[in-house]
Amino acid sequence: MLKSLTSFIFFLGLTASLQGQELRFGLQPVQYVSEAKGPYVDFYSTLDASTIAFEMDADSLWHARFKVALSFEGKVDVVRFEYTSEDSASSAPLMLQKSTFTFDDTKEMAKRPLEIFLYDEVSNSDWSFNDTIEFTSSNFWLSQPVLLDNVDEVPANYLKRGVSVVPIASLGLPVFENESTLSMYTEAYVGNGKYILQYKLTDAYGNVIPGTSGFARCTQGSTPVYNKIDFSSQKSGQYEYSIVMLDSTGQAVAKRSSPFYWYNDKADEAAWNGPEANITRAVFENGWGEWSQVGEYLRMMAPVATMSQRRIMTNLKDSDDTARVASFIVNFWNENNAVDPLGEWKGYLKVINKVDEEFGTRTMPGYRSQMGRVFLQYGAPSLVEERAFDGRNYPYQVWQYDELKSASTPVQQNQVFIFVDQELIGRQYTLIHSSALGEVKDHKWQFHLTRHTNAGPDIDATSTQYSRDNFGERISNSIIIGNQGTWFDRF
Repeated sequence: MLKSLTSFIFFLGLTASLQGQELRFGLQPVQYVSEAKGPYVDFYSTLDASTIAFEMDADSLWHARFKVALSFEGKVDVVRFEYTSEDSASSAPLMLQKSTFTFDDTKEMAKRPLEIFLYDEVSNSDWSFNDTIEFTSSNFWLSQPVLLDNVDEVPANYLKRGVSVVPIASLGLPVFENESTLSMYTEAYVGNGKYILQYKLTDAYGNVIPGTSGFARCTQGSTPVYNKIDFSSQKSGQYEYSIVMLDSTGQAVAKRSSPFYWYNDKADEAAWNGPEANITRAVFENGWGEWSQVGEYLRMMAPVATMSQRRIMTNLKDSDDTARVASFIVNFWNENNAVDPLGEWKGYLKVINKVDEEFGTRTMPGYRSQMGRVFLQYGAPSLVEERAFDGRNYPYQVWQYDELKSASTPVQQNQVFIFVDQELIGRQYTLIHSSALGEVKDHKWQFHLTRHTNAGPDIDATSTQYSRDNFGERISNSIIIGNQGTWFDRF
């Protein structure tokens, strides 16, 4: 019986000071099997070229050179990233490289050490990290599905069984913009027994996209699964490709999934230019609400909308075509609950009222506040840590979510939101930092909570001498640096 590597995927996120920037590097290992050599692992290294050092050479062009060395199973592989640009790192892309390691001994599969070495040739900066990868004994396994990039020239080492397996470079969730097709590759291994693979594509609500599901029977050994799907009609949003291994009784014994973002301007524009409004004022005011308030209803709904719906709402919110806006509102809730869309809307309005009571002020309704928006989009936090004003720091709250769910983002674990009341008026909290995808980020948020009162002759001083802070005195009591806003600020 072949002992195999447990399917897994992780990103090694690195943050380091590098000429005023942060190094962004990701490492994704994916297991496969060779009929001749047994199990092996492909390590896909992704580097954000805009976060490494550049230097101008004699050709008057900017050059970046970076090395990644991986030590695994007693072997070392080194890959090199090179990028040349006319304007330094301003438009540098995500870059992808691949390393492959086979196993000399599969009899004692357990935790195996992995060492990562990074070296920036331009700045002469280097980093090293250690980690372990865990293996288990199993008669079957399912590899992580890989979402493929559409490249013209495919290096030989990226071909598997005649298929171009080049993952789309990403540091987190893969993003596809204005593509027409979506391709995925995965493998299943079976030592003995009968298994079937079930695959499907689902939207943010868990609905299966028509024409994207199917079955594949596993053979003894390795079974590749390659899907290429016409996705040109799908609106922007978050989707997920998942594959399940079923045994002879129909019981799921393994499941792997790969979420991704899909942006499609044509499909969104078609929805924006969609059918004419078919909701009259009389019908709308008979149960849905006030005709004159449809623009405000859009703002209430924005936190629970998908990415595609938000793009339409951005265009609709200032529209003079009230009937069209009203039609969108009715269709929105019909998509969420086709059985009782009006009941779904009225239930949401009850939540809006509670948010107004909790987070609203005399000048701002609760759903327009940043705390209210986060509450509506993600639900109640698992834990709230509140720090009152102490004279040295502004009042602030930390919202901890054990699990973060939203129609516009993937499910996330253990995320935080930092709100600060810089105006000291009690309920006007501003979101200054969050670890969640798509939210504002400021890694100096702890510093910005402090009320800075140090004085000195040089406002740009960066030393701690004469009681000056390490960040310089340009940060005053009335400015919070780094809060560049979120999508919600457009509403």
